[in-house]
Amino acid sequence: MTDMMAEIAAFDGRTAKIVGPARSGKTEALLRRAAAAVAAGCAPEDILIETSTAEAARVARRRLVDALAAAGVQDVEDIAGRITVACAQQVCLAVLETPEARAATGRTPRVLAPFEYNFFLEDMKTLGTPARRLRSELGHIKKQWCALAPEDDWAVGEEKDVLELAHRLLGATNAMLEDEVAYLCGRYLQSDAGAGARQRFALVLADDFQNLSAAQQTCLCLLARDQLIIAGNPDETVRVATSFPAPEGFATFDTLRRNVTVFALNTAFGNPNVTAFCDAVVRAGNEEALAADQREGTIRDIATVKWNTPDEEFNGLTRYLFAVNAENPEAAQSDLCVVAPNKQWAHAFEQMLVRRGFAVSSLGFERLAGDPRDTNRARALIAYTSLNLLADPDDLFAWRAWVGFGNYLTYSDGWHFLMEWCDEHDAGILDALEAAAAARTAGEAEPFPRAERLAERYEAGRAMIAAQAGRRGYNLLAALGADKLRDFAALSATLAGDENAATLYAVVRKTQFFPTHEANVRAVRVSSYEQLCGCGYRALYVTGCVDGFMPARDAFEVVSTDADRHRVREADRRTFAAGVAKATGALMFSAPLPPAQPRPRTPCCSPPSAGPRSSWPSARRCRWPACAWRTASASPPCAPPASWKKPAPQRPSP
Repeated sequence: MTDMMAEIAAFDGRTAKIVGPARSGKTEALLRRAAAAVAAGCAPEDILIETSTAEAARVARRRLVDALAAAGVQDVEDIAGRITVACAQQVCLAVLETPEARAATGRTPRVLAPFEYNFFLEDMKTLGTPARRLRSELGHIKKQWCALAPEDDWAVGEEKDVLELAHRLLGATNAMLEDEVAYLCGRYLQSDAGAGARQRFALVLADDFQNLSAAQQTCLCLLARDQLIIAGNPDETVRVATSFPAPEGFATFDTLRRNVTVFALNTAFGNPNVTAFCDAVVRAGNEEALAADQREGTIRDIATVKWNTPDEEFNGLTRYLFAVNAENPEAAQSDLCVVAPNKQWAHAFEQMLVRRGFAVSSLGFERLAGDPRDTNRARALIAYTSLNLLADPDDLFAWRAWVGFGNYLTYSDGWHFLMEWCDEHDAGILDALEAAAAARTAGEAEPFPRAERLAERYEAGRAMIAAQAGRRGYNLLAALGADKLRDFAALSATLAGDENAATLYAVVRKTQFFPTHEANVRAVRVSSYEQLCGCGYRALYVTGCVDGFMPARDAFEVVSTDADRHRVREADRRTFAAGVAKATGALMFSAPLPPAQPRPRTPCCSPPSAGPRSSWPSARRCRWPACAWRTASASPPCAPPASWKKPAPQRPSP
């Protein structure tokens, strides 16, 4: 622990800000401060440590044990378990889960999974707004929520209609959007009804504060009672805690508040070559970016490997990891991390590592994907929704998703008529589905258009619940067709066998929103760039290092504007630098060579210099194969180069 960290640990003021370049010990300083507070008599339950991801929270809790032991605290495992260590989204959801918050907001904190958002989007299209403009307006609404801007101040015209329909759909199904969580939490904490929830923690320590939205930042400030310390670096901003991070909230934290003590960490720890490289990458986009004045650690070269094909990369790099592990088989394999640029690369490396005998833990690619309009491509989505209904048969949005599978419009038209029927009869969604099912059984007229189709799906769902209600563990997953799906492989590997549907659904849902690596030191890590936040690895192998992967394709898209390309490129620059800085020792960049570009075909004869093509004489192809233009004259065709020989005739195969 450096002298500056010791000063931070002993800080007894009201507000502080810790700033420093990559690997300068910002997280360690926060953990030392928490340990010192416990040693000084602060109750563990009164301390909140905020991180950007659930995995960062898991790692921070593990490191907190060491910090508590260094501070002379007894029963460190128990004390560390009583301190709240969570990401910002978990903190906001915990506030909204209370009965007081539910009553004040009138909302249930049931967040839509990414694939469920597609059903919501289809229902929003019934407004008649063109799809592209609808997505743009929804994006602006989310941006305003993340900025904690009151809806009455910005919702006007067509955007107000979009917002009202969104509220109507979400309210009817007791659902909530991810970007809405911090907004509702912030508005609740700022209101008179939320006075009792404010200042919940005596000490709030916020790590990577620049990754949070303005709404999340405000919530953390309102939850602090005696002391608030934030740490971060605007040049390490990563879009992982929210879609709209507010690095300016960190940059101006001390200028907008009084008596803020600023601690500047100037020494970077780890491999000096790695920290210097990351500082250089960031400064290439911002000359005023923070950089370390001193570097401490063992110097190791940064390796770069190029492969002819992606298959060679998958095969060659995993063989190299096998050889590295063979040299030191007792070393923790969890300190080795393969960084993948996308889901396909991650799955390919995971499969190759398993073939070579490694245990693998993948993170950053868990979210379910598929096309709900095609049941063959939505098997994982249907299995997830089935578990949801088995765990909670009254989950209204689960029923919305269930009745929409297999239809090219996800029955958004029928759902629109169902909502109108509910408004006319002052009834709920389940009442409408029951009425539709009763009319179908009795052979009566539909209570609303498309009711028969919705009733058919609703009855199938009720039959599924009745048939699978008594199943558990592997038997339940097999009955739902999830046991052989790749998206449920990690869940199957951890089952004891007697888990009920509610337990299985809780595990799957946690994986969708707050995924973490498995606690297995013998498992090699495969991670996305974003999920490296708050972590550190002895060796980092960054794969797929080609333009289009990192930076993303949008950084080169010719149909976009220069400003859009610059924005994407700089965001990916910060993500890349913040990610590779997590290598404490070895760092390797791996890249398959881009596919060879076809050699441009140079015409050996030229078209007419003037006149439209329609005015040219009838064309016939030149006998020289490399000629890219059809000669358009009655004169003999152009002659091939002297070096060219006519290929020998091929004998037809028998």
